[in-house]
Amino acid sequence: MQPASLSILTPTPLYPAHAGAKNHSLNALRQLSDYYTVDSYCLANQPQTVDWGPLPQWCRDLHAFAPSNPKHRGIDPPAVHLEFSQPMRDYLQQRWATKLPDLLQLEGTTMAQYAPFARHLGLKAIICTVHQVGFVAQWRRLQREKHWKLRARRLAGLLSLWLYEQRALRQCDLLVTLSETDQRTLARWQPKLNIVTVPAGVDLSQWPLCRQPQAPQQVLFVGNYFHPPNVEGALWLAREVWPLVQAQMPEARLMLAGRSPTPEIQQLASATIQVPGTIDDLQAVYRQSRVVAAPIFWGSGVRIKILEGLATGLPLVTTSLAAEGLALKHETHALFAETPQSFAAALVRILRTPRLAEQLGDAGRQLIAQDYDWQAIGRQLAQHYQRLL
Repeated sequence: MQPASLSILTPTPLYPAHAGAKNHSLNALRQLSDYYTVDSYCLANQPQTVDWGPLPQWCRDLHAFAPSNPKHRGIDPPAVHLEFSQPMRDYLQQRWATKLPDLLQLEGTTMAQYAPFARHLGLKAIICTVHQVGFVAQWRRLQREKHWKLRARRLAGLLSLWLYEQRALRQCDLLVTLSETDQRTLARWQPKLNIVTVPAGVDLSQWPLCRQPQAPQQVLFVGNYFHPPNVEGALWLAREVWPLVQAQMPEARLMLAGRSPTPEIQQLASATIQVPGTIDDLQAVYRQSRVVAAPIFWGSGVRIKILEGLATGLPLVTTSLAAEGLALKHETHALFAETPQSFAAALVRILRTPRLAEQLGDAGRQLIAQDYDWQAIGRQLAQHYQRLL
């Protein structure tokens, strides 16, 4: 019997998967290709130059399309306008004219704008992966703004996102959140929607143990700096926390690794702070470090970089919001800290206590193996999808 067909629409090419959402989408596609015949379509400013990486071995049809300005903008958020593509709609309408896919998967709430188009063509099983609830992220960002002009801007963005997500997500037959927190939030506003939580994951075969006893006293922060919460977290770590660590451990070093550091991040570079820029082999950086720091104060969804950090076997110091949606316990899998003083104290404690670092690192990696293995997550997704069929 021929497997059911699944079409996946993504806002960016999935390879290389340098950002958390792309990493999640790529791994989900890989796992779902064991259960379905997969077609994958993405947006790209230069479609002809897209590097598909391993996707051809998992997908039947692969195409990239340039974004285009929608004819009617309305009050939708700017991200929705940026992810509109008439060429993609035209191609899919022609391809689906002869045979519709059994399932359509939209990656991210902004891609839910394609649900009414798919519904009009006759698709009856439309799924949206909710990487984060946009209006929740904006609300949390608003709470941190102090200047009234920025607060007004965030409030306008919050209202725009709320209106859009309320309308667009109603067009989907299944919403897949990455955390139970996001599931509860959406269910509060849309109690009739079909919402399930399937966690993000890590492929442990791609993430060997990186803890090295001879590693220098280095604290590692990893983040894609296109994502504003990562920029704010890195600045807070370098400006507020690091001087307190240095006062107790002058020999310690901080590395702010990640793609496309902003000028503000680059200016942090000093004798004790490294800003290496884009690094293709993150595992090498983990092997050079003693502890992972992940201070994040706003956003929604699950932070893939925390899962990857735990997979390496390094101890983690993070904030409660950054660990939202993950089964992490303070003093068991990681240390939680919210203020510069407590965060610095947690980092120094780990750097000075190798036994604690080992215990936290082992517990974190064991948690990943038990609860966040991608093969098990792929089975969960397929089971939910089958119910739609």
